Amino acid sequence: MIIRDLAPGDFDAVWRIRRRAFGGPATPGPSWPGDPATFRGFVAESGGEPCGFLRIRRMGQFFGGRVVPMGGLASVAVDPHARGQGVAGGLVAAALEAMRADGQPLSALFTSVPALYRGRGWERSGVVERVELGMTAFRGVPGGKYTLRPLTSSTLDELRACYLELACDLDGMLAGHTPSGDPDLGSAVVDSEGKLRGYVALDRRDGELDVHDFVALDQEAAATLLRALGSWAGLVDKVRLRLPEPDVVSMLLPDAGVRTVEPWYLRVVDFPAAVAARGWPAARFLAEGTHTCVEIVDEHAPWHAGTYRLVVRDGTVHCVQSDDRPDVRLHARALGPWYSGAVPTTTLRRTGLCTGDASVLDALITSTTPRMLDSF
Repeated sequence: MIIRDLAPGDFDAVWRIRRRAFGGPATPGPSWPGDPATFRGFVAESGGEPCGFLRIRRMGQFFGGRVVPMGGLASVAVDPHARGQGVAGGLVAAALEAMRADGQPLSALFTSVPALYRGRGWERSGVVERVELGMTAFRGVPGGKYTLRPLTSSTLDELRACYLELACDLDGMLAGHTPSGDPDLGSAVVDSEGKLRGYVALDRRDGELDVHDFVALDQEAAATLLRALGSWAGLVDKVRLRLPEPDVVSMLLPDAGVRTVEPWYLRVVDFPAAVAARGWPAARFLAEGTHTCVEIVDEHAPWHAGTYRLVVRDGTVHCVQSDDRPDVRLHARALGPWYSGAVPTTTLRRTGLCTGDASVLDALITSTTPRMLDSF
């Protein structure tokens, strides 16, 4: 088996492989395979024919208020006749090396077969959360002082800027998000000075509204947008919202609705680079020179296995290789949940993914539920 970079001559064959795995039309649409600048693809070849495919999307995620380069693994597909022969594992191994070489210290993915990726260092580290509400849930939403406008009254750059103002405070959110849905159905809210304070981007399907983006920078914006969604009563039966901050909505509505979560998995590909790239807000409250020695155990990314000294200096965290005796040992699978703040080390210790004194690691990360508004 040969693993190589995707070439233009592979596009038709790769589409057939993806279609067998995930379904879809017999022939691809005009947008396939997408802008080559936004991804890197790998093909597994056996007997001179493609038998597997993987795509690494070039992305960035907010952690600690800073954007960390991230490789989004997607479209991992293997032909039925080639399954069980190590094709997927070979593709993932090639992807790990490529992400390190391309300066992507993190990798995230969505999967229905977590065993494959957990065995190679990914672990559940965040969610995409949705809530389904009947139209009666919107009754009694307090009125706001903001003005509602059509979504089309705002430029795409204005919408992206509004999203980024929210996303930079929420760990896990993607930096390259673009609003989706029918622009004629969406709404925007502006304050008394005409500044954009939030928006909803949505589609209408089979008697329901599917809200892809619910972005509100404050309570007034959230209330105004909820009242706008409530105005659809009598025209649709329910609303499904994809939410970056579910509690903001639940605290304004009398009915919490039915929540569903779709997990995503994170892997640290290059530990020193990942430490250097993220922000460390909690470090500002720790004594200068606070430190710990961390041993990384990672058979699938041996380039960063070893011991590192993490030191708090000038309100951030510095990472250098060390020969000191480690205070704490982390398995590769523990890195994503710790780095994102999704799981405390006490839980990682009970799962066997962490041993030793991890008190400094816990002090460096604020425990949270990392979120995305995107699936890929």
